[in-house]
Amino acid sequence: MAQIATTVIDAADIRAYECLLPDSEPISVIAARLAEMMHFPSMGPDGRPMRYGLIPKGGALLDPDATLSELNLPSPLTVRLVPEISAGAGEGVSGEEAGVGGPQPPGNWEPTPPGEIIISEPVALVHDTELDSRPDVRIDAEVHKKIEAFALANRNQECAGLLLGSIDSEGRGRIIHITAAVPAESAVGTKASVRIPLHAWEEMLRVRDLDFGGLRILGWFHSHAGWGVFMSDADVFIHRHFFPHPNMVAYVLDPTSARDGFFYWHDGKIGLCPSYGLVGTPRDLKSHHRPRAKASRTERAEPKAKPAQEPQGSAAVWPALSRWLGLKNAAIGALVLGVLYFAFAGSLFARHNAGKPAKSSKSAAAGSRGMAETRELPSGRTGTRLYAIQKRDNPWAICNRVYDDGELGPYLMRYNHMKPNPCLQVGQQIKLPPKETLRKMAGH
Repeated sequence: MAQIATTVIDAADIRAYECLLPDSEPISVIAARLAEMMHFPSMGPDGRPMRYGLIPKGGALLDPDATLSELNLPSPLTVRLVPEISAGAGEGVSGEEAGVGGPQPPGNWEPTPPGEIIISEPVALVHDTELDSRPDVRIDAEVHKKIEAFALANRNQECAGLLLGSIDSEGRGRIIHITAAVPAESAVGTKASVRIPLHAWEEMLRVRDLDFGGLRILGWFHSHAGWGVFMSDADVFIHRHFFPHPNMVAYVLDPTSARDGFFYWHDGKIGLCPSYGLVGTPRDLKSHHRPRAKASRTERAEPKAKPAQEPQGSAAVWPALSRWLGLKNAAIGALVLGVLYFAFAGSLFARHNAGKPAKSSKSAAAGSRGMAETRELPSGRTGTRLYAIQKRDNPWAICNRVYDDGELGPYLMRYNHMKPNPCLQVGQQIKLPPKETLRKMAGH
């Protein structure tokens, strides 16, 4: 059996391996064995086997049923190992709560024998410093608008793509600057999930190599069609295994509500980035003046003639933003005066009421019980219950947990006379009707 010397790179261009691959085995078998040897998951978050493929750099996806000897391939050969992945708006995290541990294969699962594959130790393709500090995430306004337009065109189903750019330095910190995006045009989206098949990777990586060869992969983006901004369990699985570098981010947007946010690595966990910056001219930024939820955003304007090598930190701040900061300082001053006034008035009130008897322990206990009864309460013989919103709840997660059908989320909100994607508050109570009621509303 002959062997072919091949450089194998992961899909995000983080590590490379020098390998000797058998020329007489199917590509699908070689890809599965390489995934095991490169420590990629064999099972997805849904418990199903993962599929992997091989794509020559700048070329097309290799036929999974063909052998290397049957294909006319360049020498030396460099390929990327890419996964077929699925992201979904299931229950997830909205802050720094996703750890580095992953789902384990079933107990009777055994790895495929390595066969005739010989693989080296990994070689790092990126060499970044200052990884201990929190990054400053910035995205060009033009790229931001492109992603929004792609998501709006698919507003009733989820979509995804790659984020490209560079890592810059500013003082002692680092800047994750996104300057391009490659949508997954062939991804298969539904209301609550998106699947990126192997041929979609082929299209994205071809665009990345031909049009943006000087940029590096900085992460990925995907939309939640009406579910809000968070990282579901499947999203965390994808980011943890296939975008694990500290300088890689996940951008999540909901085109139905104009909410968005970046998720990044911090202390080994995936958390919501407190803010991000839009970079562009005043004209570029003008169309982005609308409120956002979940993540705050700063805007940085820069002159069109600015040299490419000039540091981002020297970008001129838009005059409108400066006026806003002046108003902000005035508001803070007024707030401080108000606090001092109420503190003084409160002290007078306390002295005035010093002689009044304290509230009895019995009534205090009753008040405590009233606060505690905010979980789940029966509300009659109709089968309808009251449910108290908990941390990280969203319509899909509630219906998936209660009814085992997340697609009923919009109808649950309609039943409660709420918008399809409301801003739910912890402790807020909603009605949970029988599942059949929601199914009838859905037309089942």
